[in-house]
Amino acid sequence: MKAIVVHEYGGPEVLKFEEYPDPVPGRGEVLVRVAAASVNPIDYKRRAGLTKDFYPLQFPGLIGVDMSGTAVAVGPGVEAFTAGDQVFAMADNTYAELCVVKADVLADIPEGFDLIEAAALPLVTTTGNQLLSATGIKAGQTVMVVGAAGNVGRSAVFTAKERGATVTAGF
Repeated sequence: MKAIVVHEYGGPEVLKFEEYPDPVPGRGEVLVRVAAASVNPIDYKRRAGLTKDFYPLQFPGLIGVDMSGTAVAVGPGVEAFTAGDQVFAMADNTYAELCVVKADVLADIPEGFDLIEAAALPLVTTTGNQLLSATGIKAGQTVMVVGAAGNVGRSAVFTAKERGATVTAGF
């Protein structure tokens, strides 16, 4: 398969579009043909070596955490997905034509939702939810979300409202 491969830490010049071995799904995993992968701050930080103490790359390696695509094959023990399903997830090694994803973090793309737009959701949605979940916000409390117009902020607003909080949104 073709992938964006990193052979050493550095700037954008270390990203190489080249052949890379096809991944194979193991137990509880799904092989996905990637339609789109979004670019997040964690990606450039990994590429630059800024996360090597806690999230290192093995060279040659792949980066990318968000993806959408079509399931190609499922590993043993996977019952929730079949080949042909359109899916999205936060995963590893998404800057490639194929990506293996744990089935328990994979989600179906709702009918009519664009595959490319779906790839922009996993990390930002998870981040906004985690930020609000860590605060212990409860029904009846008021929360101010600064940056509510961005994707992380919108996710935080949604999480707070789901918990029954009153939300004041700053843009």
